[in-house]
Amino acid sequence: MTADAHEITFRQRASRKQTQGISLLLVAGCIWIALAYQLFAPFSIQRDSNGSIECASRVFYDDGADDGRRSRLKTYAEAEGTRCAVARDFADMLGLLVLSLPFAAIGIFQCTSGALTLALRHHEDELALKAERPAEPATPAEPAGPAGATP
Repeated sequence: MTADAHEITFRQRASRKQTQGISLLLVAGCIWIALAYQLFAPFSIQRDSNGSIECASRVFYDDGADDGRRSRLKTYAEAEGTRCAVARDFADMLGLLVLSLPFAAIGIFQCTSGALTLALRHHEDELALKAERPAEPATPAEPAGPAGATP
């Protein structure tokens, strides 16, 4: 294998590593978007043939603090009912969050490693090009005459 072929393979491997990292970060991001939807979006539960139950989101629900007296704040299960609380259980959401962490950690590592490898190779190429060029002598610039003057 020639040096050029080895260099091309090395750069392709680094680029592939960066792409894999971005893909893993996208998977983690999709899981986070699904979690955000479950936390912030209101939903309904199909009760039976009689209809469905409308539930507020886990974050934005009426806890009863808006009435004039200082009542104790209600939990989500007290405010919306246990069926709504069971439908969007925090344990399920926490499980999804824990599942997303390895995708995010490995994705950050892969993406950073690939990008850094490519950046250092590019820097090394620039240094090699500079070393190949002959040094330009430093000559002072000739003073320019007044604007519009002809010699």
